[in-house]
Amino acid sequence: MSKNEELINEFKKSLSITVRSISKSEDIEVNFVSENSSINGKKIDLINPNLASLEDNLNYIRADADCKALEIRLHNKEIHNKFIGENEVTKKIFNALEQSRFEAKGSEIFKGIKSNLLNKHIIDIDKKIDDKNTDDELISAFKYVSFGELTNQELGDKYLLYKKILKNKIGKKYDKYFDKLRKNLNDQEKFAKNIRDLLDNLGFNDN
Repeated sequence: MSKNEELINEFKKSLSITVRSISKSEDIEVNFVSENSSINGKKIDLINPNLASLEDNLNYIRADADCKALEIRLHNKEIHNKFIGENEVTKKIFNALEQSRFEAKGSEIFKGIKSNLLNKHIIDIDKKIDDKNTDDELISAFKYVSFGELTNQELGDKYLLYKKILKNKIGKKYDKYFDKLRKNLNDQEKFAKNIRDLLDNLGFNDN
């Protein structure tokens, strides 16, 4: 085995230990796949790193693993499914806001995670091609702006454009809604109810 392979294997082993520690679950199964990280029950698939990605995107890789571990630790699937609804656009907005909730909560617990997630979101925003679909643009706005608002951070120039879109969409109640969401970071059910209220007031429904 080459030194590079040893380095990658040691990183993967360390990342797996970190995921189990953050998630507070020793029976988590961590696998490394060629594309698309995901969670299925207690199984987490992470993108298989190579030497170039470790050199260029180390914190990005850690942020992806952090997010998956926080989902295991801080997200209740039963509560989520109780409130999410059926409409595809609102489901994506709901998922984005809930992800921001457990990322923001995790950022309060682990300062290193806060930095990793901020870096990842900034990179993702910069890579995004302008959304031609207004629904996709709105979903992206909810995703990035909710993270910024719930962690009290800004994510660059494109983030400010997304924030303008969301303020125009929500209107004068923008600050009120995000204040409610901040107050309920520790209570997923109340947070989910706040999301439903927001979506209902914006005229979204499941029909």
